[in-house]
Amino acid sequence: MLVALIGGTGSFGKGLAVRLTEKNDVLIGSRDHERARAKASEFSALTGRTLAGNTNLAVAQQCDTAILTIPEALDSGFLEDLRGPLSGKLVISPIVPLYVKEGKFKHAFASGSAAEKVASALPASRIAAAFHTLPAATLAESGRVIDFDVPVCSNSKEVFDECAAVVSSIPGLRPLYAGTLSGARDVETLTPLLLNVAKLNHMKRLSIKLIG
Repeated sequence: MLVALIGGTGSFGKGLAVRLTEKNDVLIGSRDHERARAKASEFSALTGRTLAGNTNLAVAQQCDTAILTIPEALDSGFLEDLRGPLSGKLVISPIVPLYVKEGKFKHAFASGSAAEKVASALPASRIAAAFHTLPAATLAESGRVIDFDVPVCSNSKEVFDECAAVVSSIPGLRPLYAGTLSGARDVETLTPLLLNVAKLNHMKRLSIKLIG
């Protein structure tokens, strides 16, 4: 599968790139094509596999699936520019809009979710919400064994299955259906919860594993 990491030059893009390249071809996107190529070269050296880098628009046109590893603050104009290239494709949103109040992390939206905003901006794409609870630094340690669960929200079983295949292509991740996009906020709020628990208990790199 050809997976594009839109805005993939940051720490989370790096972590996903390191893990995804084991079973996928990965494209690194950026607003600046030179930065994308430099980061692709850096990640290639880390993984021993060849990654390519280009502008967000270019990698959106090339890919089969896109993951939006972009900053928390969604730019609707940015997404609208990608509407055509991402039409008919699976787009995965791990975006969590955050702010800090009285020393605690909180979801930045008064209502709704980032995933629903993505779906509204990209109506012709197949949208799933996933990867919110994965610590970037842990993913970037290629030799470290992971065993995490990944809640996935989507509006159909078919889109869930597509997203689950991407999640499962990373050894140690188990995709779990968490309902439709209308419930994506519940999944997104797991991130500030983990950050707050980590801060209050002097812990790092928390994720989740559900045991039944």
